Order: sequence, then C-alpha cells, then structure tokens
Amino acid sequence: MIAVTRIYEFDEFRVDGAQRRLLRDGQVVPLHSKAFDLLLVLVRNAGNDLTKDELLNAVWPGQILEESNLAVNVSAIRRALGENAAQPRFVVTIPGHGYRFVARVREVGDQLVGVVIERETFARVSVQAEEVPDKGDSRPLATRADTKLKAVPTSAFAKPRRALLMLTTLGVLVVIGAGFVWWRHARANNTAGRFHQISYKQLTNNGIVYNAALSPDGKLFAFVMVQKAKESLRVGQTNGTEQIELRPPAEVSYEGLRFSYDGSSLFYGFAERNSIKFDLYRMAALGGVPLKLRENIGSWFALSWDDKRLAFVREDTERATQSIVISDLDGSNETVIATLPATRAISRRSFSWSPDGSLLAFAANDGISESQNALYVAHLASREVRQLPPTYWRGIDAVTWLKDGSGLAVIAQGTNRQDTNQLWFVAYPSGEVSSITKDLATYNVGLSASDDGRSFLLVRLQQLNHIWIMPAGDSSKARQITFGTIGSSDGLLGLDWTPKNQIVYASSTGGGQSIWTVEADGSNAKQITPPESDDALPGITADGRTMVFASNRSGQSEIWRANLDGSDARQLTNCGKNSQPSVSPDGEWVVYKSNCDGIGSLWRVSLDGGQPQRLTERAFSWPSVSPDSKWIAAGLGTPVKYQLAIIPIDGHQSAKLFDAAPLTNIRLGMRWSADGKSIIYRDQRVGLWRQALDGSAPTRVPGLPPEKIYCFGWSRDNKLFAYTLGTEIRDVILVSNTN
Repeated sequence: MIAVTRIYEFDEFRVDGAQRRLLRDGQVVPLHSKAFDLLLVLVRNAGNDLTKDELLNAVWPGQILEESNLAVNVSAIRRALGENAAQPRFVVTIPGHGYRFVARVREVGDQLVGVVIERETFARVSVQAEEVPDKGDSRPLATRADTKLKAVPTSAFAKPRRALLMLTTLGVLVVIGAGFVWWRHARANNTAGRFHQISYKQLTNNGIVYNAALSPDGKLFAFVMVQKAKESLRVGQTNGTEQIELRPPAEVSYEGLRFSYDGSSLFYGFAERNSIKFDLYRMAALGGVPLKLRENIGSWFALSWDDKRLAFVREDTERATQSIVISDLDGSNETVIATLPATRAISRRSFSWSPDGSLLAFAANDGISESQNALYVAHLASREVRQLPPTYWRGIDAVTWLKDGSGLAVIAQGTNRQDTNQLWFVAYPSGEVSSITKDLATYNVGLSASDDGRSFLLVRLQQLNHIWIMPAGDSSKARQITFGTIGSSDGLLGLDWTPKNQIVYASSTGGGQSIWTVEADGSNAKQITPPESDDALPGITADGRTMVFASNRSGQSEIWRANLDGSDARQLTNCGKNSQPSVSPDGEWVVYKSNCDGIGSLWRVSLDGGQPQRLTERAFSWPSVSPDSKWIAAGLGTPVKYQLAIIPIDGHQSAKLFDAAPLTNIRLGMRWSADGKSIIYRDQRVGLWRQALDGSAPTRVPGLPPEKIYCFGWSRDNKLFAYTLGTEIRDVILVSNTN
C-alpha cells in the first residue's frame, strides 16, 4: 500500500514526515520518536487549539498516561526548536486547556512511503566470444542477424584468437574460483564484514516496552508492556501491525521472556506484585492457559536450545557469593557450575547456551575493576571457566549465542564514557569483535536472534530526565526546573540540598558527567565541576560548605571532596573500587561502599582524609547517614529479597534488618526522614516507600505524583521536595543483516 506523507516548513525548520526528521537550515535536529509524533500533530493543526486529551489520544492511542508525559515531550519540542515556555515562538500553552502551534506552516510537497521492493541480486560473470561462422554458412557476415562482428578478410587469426579466448576464459574462472574461496574464508573469519549492511525496523510505537523476544523463524515477537504499576504480555508479527494480548494488564511482573526452540510456546518468569519469588511458566505463543513448570527460579534464566535445561544465578548473601546453576526444566539434576564473589557482579541477562548444549556463556567484571566487564565461557562437562580473549566493556547487558555456533551477539557499552549500549558480534572461539549497530540510541533488556542469524530483536531506550520541585506533600503545585534535551539526564545520578535552598545535582554532558547547582525556582543553573570526568552522587554537609561526590577523574572510581563551588577538590580514597558516598551531616565522616576487599563492604573515612576504617564484614550498598550522624541505612548485598539495614556509624554493633517492600529499588540511595525515625526508598515503578524503625510494615509515601521517581530529597527545613522524573521511551526494534 502507498501512503502519502507531507513535508511541512515554518521559519528555518522543516518537518519531514516520511523520513521522520526535524531539520533546521538543512541540519538534522535530534528529537525522540514520541516528541516527533507530537510535533507532527501540532504542525498539522497549526493555528488550532488542541486539548491535552486530544494530543494524548493522537500520540498515545489506547494508553492511559499522565499529563506530565505530555509536558515532558512538549518541553523536548521546545528545546529542539530553541524556545522556552516563558517566551514561546512556536508552541503556546493554553492554561487549563492544551497547546497551539502558532507559526505559519507551509506544505511543500508529498512523499510516497510504505513502498518496499524486495529483490535478489545475483552476481554473474558473462564472457562473450566473437563468433566465427561455420564453413557451411554461406551468408555474408554483414547480413547475419545474430552477430555484430564486421567481416574478417582472412581466417589467419582465428585459431590464435580462439586459444587466447580459452586462456582468458580459464583465467577468469580461476579468478572467480579463488575469489569465491577467499570470500567464503573472509565471511567465516572476518567479522567486520559480516554485518556490513544492516536495516532497522521499529515494531512498536508506544514507548512503554520493558522486555521482548523473537521467535526462531523471525516471524513473531513477544513483549511486555508496562503502564504505571501494571504489566501485560503481548505477541505480534514482525511483518505486520496486528498484536494479540496474551495476558491483560495487572499488578504483576514478567521476566526472562523466551520462545521455545520451535516457536510454538513462550517461557517466562512470573511473580505476583506482592511476591518476591518468580515462577517459571509456559504458554502457547498465540495464547492459551499458562502452565506453571517450576517455582522460585529467579528473575532471569536461560533455556538450552532443546528447551530441556535451565541456567540461572543463585545468590548467597551470607557468603557474599553468586553461583551459576544449571538443572533440568523440572528442577532435577541440579549442578553448580561455578561460584564467584558477589563483587564480580554476574550479569543475569547474559546467560546463553551454545547450540550443542556443551557451553554456557555469561558476563561478569574481571575482579579488578567494576567497569571492566568481560565475556566468559563455562565448559559444562569439566566445569572449566575461561575468559574469551580480553576484550572489555564498561558493561554487558545481554548475550545470545547464534545457532550456527560461530559466535555471540552481545549488548554492551564500549570503553569510552560517551559510549551507549550497542549490539556487537563476538566470534567464537577467536573472540574477535565487530560492531553491528553504531547509532546514538541505547539498547538494553531484550536481545534475541533468529535461527538464520540475520535478524536481532532489541529494546531501544531513549531517556529524558528533569528535576521537579513541589511543596512537601502537595504534588498539585509541582513544577519543572531543569529543561535539558535527550541524554542530558538532569538529576539522574544524584541530587542534594544546601542550607540556602540550592539544589546540587549531577547532569550528563557531551563529554561526561558533571555536577551543577540551581536555585529552587530554576534560576541560575551553574556547572561547578568540569565535564571531562564522570562526577556524580553529590552530598552536602549540614553547614553547606563542603561537597562529597564520586568521580573517576583519577582514572578509577574514588570518593572526592570539594568546596561548594567545585574548588579545592581532593581525593579521599584509594584502590580504585570505591563508590556510593554519603557524608555525615556533622561533616565528620564519609561512608561509602568499597570493593577493595573483594566483598563490597561499607567503610568510612574522615572528611579531612586519612586512613579508612572498615565498618562491615558483609556486602552492603547505597549507604545513607542519619540526621544525627549516628546511624547508617543501607541495602544488604544484592539479594533477590531486598533487606534494609540500620548500622551504627562506628560499625560496632550488628545490623538491624527489615524486609523491604515488593519491587524495592534502593539504587541511587535512600533518605532519612527529618526526625530520624524512618527511611525512605524508591519503588521500581511508582513513588516511594517509608520504613519505620519500629519494625512496622512499609507504607507508601503520600502526596507524591504517580510517577517513577529517581533521585529525591527534602530541603533542610523539610518544606520543599525535589525529585527527578524521567521519560523512558522503550520500543522494540528489529535489526536485520542485509548483506
């Protein structure tokens, strides 16, 4: 079918609906998918008032979304167009109603889209010989219809020419044969050329996909959609738009989505919202009654190619270890393949069986640096584990073995700070690496490959983070105070308050992560650390004079201190494996997590520097010092069941433990209440939880927006609440090799 998509122009801008591009004076202006859709709706209706509901229905049909999602995308459009809400040039806010596009728009033409011509191209060598007539043919050469040769007065050169022709033909055939052999060898051994030409196809357009899987034949894909606190399971065709809802939205969790080897079934981990254990289920790929196969298999698992065996990680928080376990599908014949310290941080999503079932690939850090991750292969018969030739990534998210056994597809982040997660191919057993995707997007969570190794299913992530301010407990008066573009991530990696109601926060830039300050009304934003390094997780002493933060400016992960303006920066720790700092309000100590001991225990160091002191023998994470500087709140290791711990700041007493709420997320830190009687932490989906120290059950923190919150904190007088909201736009992408 042929569809017509128009091109619109206004001032120096052009909106190309066919190419889905915004251009300014011929240069592409980055704009994520949903923001572009919203811009297209506004431009097409230039001069007309559009209500918020009309815009939400046009851009997110059939989805229930908060108006803040619309506001975030309008903000992205304004940044792309170089305007702000106070002085609108193109997009005007109609208070209490919606928006209007006010520029004069010109339609400059139509483009035909949706026409796909598929063809096969055959390389052919054709040798055309000059033809000499048989003696029996008495027709003049000039009059013969089947030749373009001129008459030759003598046959003296016929035999030498025929011999030369035969030699030439033989030479061409030899070259062709040699070229074919070389091509076969290069195709098998030169990974750089294997994925030289690829195409992208976006399979979903709702921005709320969490995980996805591709059927072995590449024709179906299954995916999980997350809407607020509810998840649903769906399946669709890669060459169509029809989708089937397998499981309706509910307050449950799906993990580890996989098709069976023949594509007829789906395997997945499933947990009720109030449960901490995932069970393994199987159901027909096109719908049916789910069948529980096994209980408590962990959130992620890997299936062997014949669907008969499982691989997963088992945590031992007492011993601070992670074990790689394989078993039959029903749980029998369980075997521990290897046990590593928890600090090696095995990537659960990285398990992948080789096609013959003899090997298991996985990713972990190298034990030297948390930011040096490598691929490992376990030989299941001998239980020998070896690292593939040392190619390192800053992080490895997912791995899948290709069915022909030639290598593995890997989602990983390169060694440079500005690298995003991309798709790579790692040849086996050589370990030679080549990139498949080389774009500005980030890919994570989902990765699967078709049996022919030509198609890969990924989940593309685009994220936009801003800081918001509201009076404590009154979300109706919340207002956005930072307005970065895609990738700026204001407040994603830490924020804190000064006594003068300034907010200190981390923000990514083109070259790295730096620390900024901004007034509570959004004015006077100022960068206070240079962008060349990764500075994050700022914490401010009670007197407002000193800032503590994590940084790699020395080349490794360490804890630093500086004046509030960023001057007089000094390194407080050594060994290169220190992170997650929390400064005591009295300015005496900095508590932090250290992997220098190979465990990930908590340590403290004086704000003036000196010899660090170990506080715990076990692995804890994301410490937070209480308002009276006497206690530390932290998470216990990396267990499937989260526990919160209260530890004396001198470490001389045992920790008091609390079971955390379902879907707890302590990453990016916890906060103490102003009275020191409870601790507050994040939910993976919506809002925050409060745990009272009297041991009562955790409760929701009231008066917050119904959104996923990242970093957060209350002002020193407890009157204002700052928090980071993010728009995570996740869609399913099919990457195909067109070589």
